[in-house]
Amino acid sequence: MLVAVPALFLAACSQPAGQSGQTSSSGPSSGTGSPACNLITPEIAAKVEPGLMPAGQNSPARPPGSKAYLCTYSSKSKEGGLTALSVALTSPASAADISKAKSTPDCSPVTGIGDFACLQWTGYFRGEAGGASANVVLTAVRGNETLEMPYVASPPMAGSGVPDGDAMARALSQAAVDAGWGNGAALSVPAAPPAG
Repeated sequence: MLVAVPALFLAACSQPAGQSGQTSSSGPSSGTGSPACNLITPEIAAKVEPGLMPAGQNSPARPPGSKAYLCTYSSKSKEGGLTALSVALTSPASAADISKAKSTPDCSPVTGIGDFACLQWTGYFRGEAGGASANVVLTAVRGNETLEMPYVASPPMAGSGVPDGDAMARALSQAAVDAGWGNGAALSVPAAPPAG
């Protein structure tokens, strides 16, 4: 799904705002919107990045061709450019889905979330050329559910601050805990690679 991160980012920033006001839940059957939006609520998303608002996907059904329930948040500012947070919740997940999540390449382990969690830094954080966006992706498994959360920020602009991969990773990880995916252990988030 990493290949789709830039596409999700662009789609999130071009779609009209969806419904909000969902309450947090621990399962896909509660609420009237997407179970992914019920999990990572607008309030939790705003803690990841102030100003993130629902953008587009908030359906109680899986989109055609998707195994996952989806939810998208985005924001735009003159200083920070475009930012997007996507949530893909697969519930129930197959053994193959869980195995795939646990074998995500170049993914650094996180403790304190679910049965398994890891973080990837891509784009700007891996020195990718061509004005790459700054991407951090949290992948987690809990029981028979998988969660994937790409957090994407515009590439650094002249005169703007540099994206902080450590802060992005901590915010994503804390969002998963706030959504009920904590496992009781202390949250420990690995350091991001050198930026740029």
